[in-house]
Amino acid sequence: MKVLMFGWEFPPYSVGGLGKVTYYLSNALTKLGTKISLIVPIKCESDKLKILPTNLIKIKGINTLLSPYLTEKSYQYLLSEEEAKIYGGNLKEEISRFTDRGVELAKEEDFDVIHCHDWMTFQAGIKTKEASSKPLILHVHTTEFDRSCGGCNPYVYNIEAEGFNKADKIIAVSNYTKKKILDNYKVDENKIEVVHNAIEFNSETPNRKTPQRKKVVLYFGRISMHKGPDYFIKAAKKVIEYDKEVVFVMAGGGELLPEMINLACDLGIGDKLLFTGRLKDEGVKEIYNSADLYVLPSVSEPFGITVLEAASNGVPVIASNNSGVKEVLSNCFTVDFWDTDEMANKVLSILKYSGIKEEMSNNAYKELKNISWNNRAAEINNIYASISNYN
Repeated sequence: MKVLMFGWEFPPYSVGGLGKVTYYLSNALTKLGTKISLIVPIKCESDKLKILPTNLIKIKGINTLLSPYLTEKSYQYLLSEEEAKIYGGNLKEEISRFTDRGVELAKEEDFDVIHCHDWMTFQAGIKTKEASSKPLILHVHTTEFDRSCGGCNPYVYNIEAEGFNKADKIIAVSNYTKKKILDNYKVDENKIEVVHNAIEFNSETPNRKTPQRKKVVLYFGRISMHKGPDYFIKAAKKVIEYDKEVVFVMAGGGELLPEMINLACDLGIGDKLLFTGRLKDEGVKEIYNSADLYVLPSVSEPFGITVLEAASNGVPVIASNNSGVKEVLSNCFTVDFWDTDEMANKVLSILKYSGIKEEMSNNAYKELKNISWNNRAAEINNIYASISNYN
């Protein structure tokens, strides 16, 4: 099987979780003998990308400023005057440029199926399908209704709707995401296949440091509206009212970071909440190692791969009911994102009762053994075979 894949990030140049997903999924697919030609937008030399340990994948980079979380406003601030001359003055122009260049690169490749990751690549996938008559798969990691928390940017929505209409198959990362697509786009349910995300799992027991005196509660992810960082901070305020020894950490970057710092100060817990900014791989390992509890308070979370990462590091989890990850990891507490009283109660319960914490961690860790990228790759390979003429 030969696959032409369009993505929008790849390690070490990643903004969100899709870079890791693309890397590990591609690696697992090549283990099955699948050949991949991956086209990604990058602002770097392509030889700096993290290379998979196989000759079955070829990566082509298109020099661009595209990023999955860009808006028209934030895009402008990323462009210097000289870059604007090269890349175009706005996000729409940049996506159009990436699409045109991607289609040209696709003509140089031999492939059986087209596989696109999220909305910025959909137009490239559609045009490549039209030029090649090869089947098109759209892999949906998030929708416009997740990113905007129920709002809708018509430009993005129209791209998604056209893609869903013209795709031969749609892969949703959870049943939660599948329902979002069915509720908000006119899509045939039979066209959608659910393939959950996974984790590169080490079956050895996590080697955690001796717990510090103060308990640490972690938020780790993009600090954006749909991730619910404000609910995490409001719950933190209520926890600290009962236990002033608990420390909260908000790790990650995002457009709401300044606003969240101000919120913590306004609530009088600025000295109890540490903001780390974006972390490199070494920092991520350290932050999980120091955490006693991980909280995912998302307003809308198609999956939530950080939950699996936390569990793999022996950290118990509280996850939003509006998340797809709870479909594969049952050994975690769940809560409505808006219910900060209940969120605070569950935080205090896990921190107070070591038996609950230990049981949650151990059972979740056992579940991870069945949540593998190898299994997910086999599911996706079957989807490839179902719509292609590959023999």
